Amino acid sequence: MKLTQFRFLIAVYEERSFTAAARRVHATQSGLSMQIKELELELGVKLFERGSTGVEPTSAGDQLYRRATRIMREVRAVRNDFEAMAGQVTGTVNVGVMPTFARAVLAPVLERFHSQYPQIDVRVIEAYSAALSPAVAGEELDLAIVPSSREMAGVRGTHIDRDVEVFVSGRESPWDHLAPVDLSRCVPLKLALPTPANARRAKIENYIATYNVPIKTVIELDSMMGTLDLVARSDWTTILPGCLLFPDLDGKARKLHPIINPPLPVDYVLIEPISQTASAAVQLFTAELLKQIQETCAFCREELGPNAVQGDVADGLKLVSAS
Repeated sequence: MKLTQFRFLIAVYEERSFTAAARRVHATQSGLSMQIKELELELGVKLFERGSTGVEPTSAGDQLYRRATRIMREVRAVRNDFEAMAGQVTGTVNVGVMPTFARAVLAPVLERFHSQYPQIDVRVIEAYSAALSPAVAGEELDLAIVPSSREMAGVRGTHIDRDVEVFVSGRESPWDHLAPVDLSRCVPLKLALPTPANARRAKIENYIATYNVPIKTVIELDSMMGTLDLVARSDWTTILPGCLLFPDLDGKARKLHPIINPPLPVDYVLIEPISQTASAAVQLFTAELLKQIQETCAFCREELGPNAVQGDVADGLKLVSAS
């Protein structure tokens, strides 16, 4: 058995396709199929059932996949140990972040990390979870931060922290900046939302349906900066995570409103390739990024969460309910 065979098996198992697996590991389909066939012959078992709609693992394939992922993580751990013994930590970190963090969380992390570890190269991709999760599963990224959602093959997730979703209106809106809102008591809203591919969309839609939030019209916009600009210059509103919005606490460009009765939380998850152990460089960067995210989430819960509401809540609700 060879490590290459384990790597190919993991790819086929997670992709459920020889074609997609070959593309993922940058191999030819014939070469990948031959390696899986050799592995099956050596072990004397069938690992996958081939069909017209793809491949499905056998019970032996399930068992070997679990073993193979552990073996590949251990191999990476051995490399990490000897890199550390060799002295200075070097390497490359490939990280994926959502626009939520790209606006205000990422820059302080990069600034501090580069000053401490100038020998480590950091490459950052900004995208939504629909693009980041497959990139992590395919080992194109070492890690990504995404909203909590359904499990995905090929990644392992670790809960990081909880943020709050915030209702956002334009600077010319009749509502007071930082006035809390009960969305069910609003006038019908013109609401800019992310597309269904965004992991946050389903949770927002469920909240709207459950609490009978009145909606006049919805525009779908998978652009955080575009959404912020639209709201700032018009009567459109939106719902966005606090980590994106704390630069707007001054209320100059747009107004922020804590959501109450009930609040709408958003949880963040660190995802990593299931068959990899993070390198020393990746571990160092991950620790710095998670520290910044957790500090920012705590700040947002304090300043923009339901417990941040001060004074007469009813007055704020009356303003939001006004026509």
